[in-house]
Amino acid sequence: MELFKHPKALWVLAFGKLWDTFSYYGTQTILVLYFMHIFKLPRSESILLYGAYAAFTYAIPIMGGVLGDKWLGSRNTLLLGAVLNIAGNLLLISYNRYFFCLGLAASLVGSGLYKGTATHMVGTLYAAGETRKEAGYTWLYFAVNVGGSLGPLVYGFMIYAVGWSAGFLCSAIGLALGLCWFIFNWQTYEDKQHQPNISHVGVELTYLALLVGSVLLSLTFYYPASLNTVVGLFFVGSIGYILIMIIKYQSAMRQRLLALLIMSFFGMFYFAAGMQIGTSITLFLQLKIQQGVIHTQLPASTFSTLYCLFVLLLAPVITGLWFWLRARGIQLLIINKLAVGIFLGALGIACFAFAAATNWIAVGLILGILLLSAGEVVIAPAIYTAISDIAPQGLKTTMMGCWFLFIGMGGYVSSLLAKFSDKVGKFLPFKSVAYVNEFLFITGFIVLVVGCLVLLIPRLKRMLGIGG
Repeated sequence: MELFKHPKALWVLAFGKLWDTFSYYGTQTILVLYFMHIFKLPRSESILLYGAYAAFTYAIPIMGGVLGDKWLGSRNTLLLGAVLNIAGNLLLISYNRYFFCLGLAASLVGSGLYKGTATHMVGTLYAAGETRKEAGYTWLYFAVNVGGSLGPLVYGFMIYAVGWSAGFLCSAIGLALGLCWFIFNWQTYEDKQHQPNISHVGVELTYLALLVGSVLLSLTFYYPASLNTVVGLFFVGSIGYILIMIIKYQSAMRQRLLALLIMSFFGMFYFAAGMQIGTSITLFLQLKIQQGVIHTQLPASTFSTLYCLFVLLLAPVITGLWFWLRARGIQLLIINKLAVGIFLGALGIACFAFAAATNWIAVGLILGILLLSAGEVVIAPAIYTAISDIAPQGLKTTMMGCWFLFIGMGGYVSSLLAKFSDKVGKFLPFKSVAYVNEFLFITGFIVLVVGCLVLLIPRLKRMLGIGG
């Protein structure tokens, strides 16, 4: 059956991505509470640090893409990323604030090298235009969300049973297992990857630059006043580099790459909604736990495991739906899937507004997270497939990193939306009920984004060369 027949290398890469996501989601879901409870930082500063963490997690893959395409090759980039991520998680075990910030930085750089590279490597396992490719990416997403489901659950249990830092040790062990399996299957990828020529001195200088970069990044977490500037400069610099690379191509390819860039930009706003799971949604659930409305001794962050659990359940269902529609001559374009996914994200946040305004907390929670999860399953595999099929050799990993860059900016925008909606909410009609206005404001903003994308669909079709 086409849905299940895939190269062995897919499962090796998926297992590594599982542990990378286990580490990310576990850390992400406790980060705001960790800064507030362990380091006694104020809520606004903790949310800002969370936003920066989410932004860099998905922004740094652009650097991994460049290194994979131009310097180290895919296998070496992935290997180095896994080692740095393991080291970072070991540093996170420390309750010392600077070493914690250094651990965040090292794990971010390591994960950044790994994410885009592994995702690109999956694309090389299939021929361009092969129908199994999107299914392969969906299974990769399935494995990713196994890790995403387990991460918050394990971290939450470890906080309750052992202590705040025990989850980081679990991440380091899991990442080491994924690294060992990848090394064991090293030759599987030998003939499939673009291997650039670079001297040993160049490789050593690259390693040194990554270590120095990790230290510099740790300082931005230690001195959060610099975060807005650093994130902004990183984003502008990365987009500038990508535009320079795109301009070098002939007109038709340049238009297609620009269309990918625009779609990635709009995808950012889905993640601005989806990553509320670590900011306003977590704080909302924590409030309900403190009020006794939700009866549990586990931290609010453990509820985010539902997000990845629903992705696990929905991934084969939605993949099967695409196969079913295709067999009947119906195929949604990537642009349409993007619009549908973002709109599902807006509906998900609207459900949390419903939960905040009523006593139907469980219904709003489950339906909201289900819709957010569905949006991601609709969007991400389709974007991965489009990048793998459209981007030329030598720019594929970079463009995959570009997609992750916009996901990262979505995380940062999510923290800004959480902060801004808190201020705006004080002037809206339902200010007497906590979080209703905040969720309504975010919903309205995302719906406005969907409207703008719909207006651009005809233009994007022409840029992609698929007619009006």
